Amino acid sequence: MQITSISEPGESMLSDDDKLDEIVVGIDFGTTNSLVAISNNYKAKIIKMQNGVELVPSVITLGDSVIVGEQGNKFVRSIKRLLAKSSEEIQNNINLSILSNILNLKANNPKVAIANGRLISLPEAASEIFKYLKTQAELELNTNVQKAVVSVPAYFDDASRGQVLLAAKLAGLEVIRLIAEPTAAAYAYGLNKSTYGAYLVYDLGGGTFDVSILNMSAGVLQVVATGGDNMLGGDDIDMLLAMYIAKKMSAVVNQEIISAAKVAKEALSKVDQTQIRIGDFELVLDVENYIKIISPIIDKTIKIAKDVLYEATELEEDLELSGIILVGGSTRIPLITKRLQDEFSLAIYSDIDPDKVVALGAAMQAENLTIKSNSLLIDVVPLSVGLELYGGIAEKIIMRNTPIPFAITKKFTTHIDNQTGMQFHILQGEREMVRDCRSLARFELIDIPPMKAGKGRVEVTFVIDADGVLGVSAKEALTNKVHNISIKPSYGLNEQEINDVIHDAFRNAEKDHTERLLAETRESANSLILGLKQAILETPDVVSKNELLKVTNAISSLQKVINLDNRDGILLAEGELNKLAGGFIQKHLDKGVDLHLKGRHVDKI
Repeated sequence: MQITSISEPGESMLSDDDKLDEIVVGIDFGTTNSLVAISNNYKAKIIKMQNGVELVPSVITLGDSVIVGEQGNKFVRSIKRLLAKSSEEIQNNINLSILSNILNLKANNPKVAIANGRLISLPEAASEIFKYLKTQAELELNTNVQKAVVSVPAYFDDASRGQVLLAAKLAGLEVIRLIAEPTAAAYAYGLNKSTYGAYLVYDLGGGTFDVSILNMSAGVLQVVATGGDNMLGGDDIDMLLAMYIAKKMSAVVNQEIISAAKVAKEALSKVDQTQIRIGDFELVLDVENYIKIISPIIDKTIKIAKDVLYEATELEEDLELSGIILVGGSTRIPLITKRLQDEFSLAIYSDIDPDKVVALGAAMQAENLTIKSNSLLIDVVPLSVGLELYGGIAEKIIMRNTPIPFAITKKFTTHIDNQTGMQFHILQGEREMVRDCRSLARFELIDIPPMKAGKGRVEVTFVIDADGVLGVSAKEALTNKVHNISIKPSYGLNEQEINDVIHDAFRNAEKDHTERLLAETRESANSLILGLKQAILETPDVVSKNELLKVTNAISSLQKVINLDNRDGILLAEGELNKLAGGFIQKHLDKGVDLHLKGRHVDKI
């Protein structure tokens, strides 16, 4: 759930004495276009570039120097989709591999080839767009711009978020907050009109799709549910159309065909047919065929929207939608409006330019943070986060849908005698066993004082901040030795991946429960065997040899069944061992007490 305060139209949340102490801009780093905006007294406006345009193409051309915009043969477009992707991922996905003709994919981390054989990383390349926006904003505002609120897709994975943050940092910008694109758009609407009721935000950009269900009332904006797909957008529509054209040409998809497809797509949003010319090839494409080509992608977005609405109504039974807010340049496709009206029979709102609404909302949030208003944005954890326990068991520490920021501390103990280190494996997922969850990070706390098993005390604290960054710290209670690690777990999975995880956990709930019980029983049996063997070494003479033989035979019997997939067999053998070893254990403890007390005065104990 996300909550923010809003004001009625015309009502400023600033007093007359309140002024912006520093300039903080809002940036929409888009797949197709990027924008920068500024807000003062909750009146946001897009900052124009020196050439008079507001939308900056998210394209970089590289030669002897780096130029923002496509001005040559060597360029990278839709760079936002390439961020945090490996070379293998790009090579194996035609929609990604076609985005650039200057990528070096020999190493696992793709690089951009510029002049003199020099290679730069994708965040370095993306930083050129941020630099351009920053410089142009400074020229327009006649002041330095060093801080920004940057929008990201709600389901952008955290590796990609991290590279957006790095790109902005390389451009000399401090990102004071990441804001989800649908939330930014809803924020712009909430602060610019008196709106009541529940609304669906449908955000289809060049490279990502997000949908959010939100409740709007006097003073409050509440995001009830959100979903999406961070690998679905206008680029995919272009590719489908390009593949159709290439097939008609008996050719292979290339940049020229994709550019023609993009032009045709934009034309068919306004006219009933268009003529495509590529060299000597000509093709007339009408709206009817165009709709058939792109319908699979539109259908997918509608399904996601319906799924998110269903989830929202599960959370709030009396929820009724009042309308749909369109965000993103791709929503100009008339088929989208028609399909949404057919499915939901609701009013469609697009009175704030879909290309600009996210940047305007980001600028408003920037103003809020600058003046330290009472506005509050609260996100949620989409998948559970936890730790690996002995036996391959996944212990959930933070449950999915927990509002953030959030902190929790759990206490753990040493497992064996004289243990001086403890390893931590941080996990994400809904399953009971480690092998079925996503690994986030591993670290180790060392120099724990040697002591008996179970005596060591380690406190592990999980903290997730408002930007969704997970921090984990482990502290040993006796020495106060601390180990800290900062993790960006993959909260930004696409909707299908998150649904797969949740449905997989549901389908396998009984099997997972059985496996967890078996793992816990094995661990209990192993601990019993370890403790008894240590006790026998320390006090072998407290019972007769015959009694000791019975105990050691029972230990052997338990060891034989402990790795079998038979929990009942393990419990039976463990029970037999406990019964036979009961007398020995009592005498072992008695002797330990005697040794501890022998020769000591009662006042010294």
